Amino acid sequence: MDLVPPRARGRRGRTDATPLRDGPSPRPRAVTPPAARLLRAARRLSLPAAALACGLFLPGCQGLDVPFAQWRAGRDKGLVRPLTDEEKAASASSKLEDPRTLLGRWLNPAGSNAPEESKATSTSPASRSGSSLILGSDGWRPMMRPKPNPEADKELQEALALFKQGKFPEAEAACKAVAKSRKGTHWGETAQFYLAESQYQQKKYVRANDSFERLIADYPGTEFRDKLVSREYALAQIWLAQSDPNAKPEAKLAWYTHFTGEQPLLDTRGTGLKALEHVRHHDPDGALADDAAFEIAEYHKKSGDYESAAIYYDQLVESHPKSPFVQKAQLEGIDVRLKGYLGPEYDGSGLVKARELVYQTTKTFPDRQASLDGLFHTLDLINDAEAEKCFNVGAYYKRAGYVPAAEFYFGKIPQRWPTSPWAVKAKTELAALAKMPRKPTVPSKIMSQPGANDPYFGGGAGGGAGGGMGGMGMGMPMPGGMG
Repeated sequence: MDLVPPRARGRRGRTDATPLRDGPSPRPRAVTPPAARLLRAARRLSLPAAALACGLFLPGCQGLDVPFAQWRAGRDKGLVRPLTDEEKAASASSKLEDPRTLLGRWLNPAGSNAPEESKATSTSPASRSGSSLILGSDGWRPMMRPKPNPEADKELQEALALFKQGKFPEAEAACKAVAKSRKGTHWGETAQFYLAESQYQQKKYVRANDSFERLIADYPGTEFRDKLVSREYALAQIWLAQSDPNAKPEAKLAWYTHFTGEQPLLDTRGTGLKALEHVRHHDPDGALADDAAFEIAEYHKKSGDYESAAIYYDQLVESHPKSPFVQKAQLEGIDVRLKGYLGPEYDGSGLVKARELVYQTTKTFPDRQASLDGLFHTLDLINDAEAEKCFNVGAYYKRAGYVPAAEFYFGKIPQRWPTSPWAVKAKTELAALAKMPRKPTVPSKIMSQPGANDPYFGGGAGGGAGGGMGGMGMGMPMPGGMG
């Protein structure tokens, strides 16, 4: 595993922005007029046309996989099912719910918002006792078995018999009819699952994935959740293998399978990534949730999206502390943060998080110190990077003529990073600053301590606490003899 920051290997990753030379804050590079016109034109096109224009004409784009994957992730409605008009109408009520205790809400989930006529006329067990309601896949419903329906049983058994006989095309048609006519019942739920299974056995992977998503959308509490999640994970492996150079030859699909339904027409890799996201969300505590999170993080790392990769690595460590991927996720989280660090002119919050992960990893696995020796070298790299960033801030204040501020940052380096090579350079700069003249400066108004004389109002300072900048160790001369 490579833990060396990209700036140590030729400052890779500096092509997307230009650092500000006279200040510690970066300034993004302006987009050239031709590229800007092309991007504005791409927004008016459809998604495939925009992605094609990006892939063909912009040298900075990473092909079609990453744009499509990001577009799909932002507009994926399969993760959270939106409310239907019927559900919105059912939730509307002009009557306020009476305040109830926790026991009352548990015994009577329907509460006092139930219609009065239904309370008076209904003879079902649900109307006689609120505790007979259970939370099912379609909301609160009576805790009773469905009424016998020999016709529905016969239709379902005939469809399942075709599936067991291996007649998958006929089983697909039969299950589709039952799932449509018996929607909202356990017959429709079973038929919907075997419809997806029939399509999967015929290698109609795209349709099978859609059918599995329809199953979890219509029946959130389905009893086939484990099988559904395992199938979606298998589909993700099939589609992600198409762009994996290390995949086995037998895992590769022919080019014409884009038109036979084995893989999507466009963005096969992004569709596989979407399937992994659904694995995590459909069964967050399942056996495959940590595998899916780790593979998603690896995808973003290979794509160069180090920020997204770090997020998924952190989620894996926090949500699955007993996963076998925890140690590797921590090490990879350190790696992607170092690779995402662009240099001393840019944000250094990733270095702080990387340092925390180093300490966390050594504490989590104290019995594996032999495999963690590289972390001490990584910690030295983080220290050098932070010292360089502090040195650059001090150099900026020196060029701007703020000698006390420059002394503060240069003096911070030998104290915090005494073994860093930047400590020697900082001492040299401190010796040079001692010979430079100091300019009188007015302290910042917001930094003035309570009770101190305000240099902006009151006609000078004659005592007090000496302003606010002195509290920071700046040592700037104050007007009116305060310096």
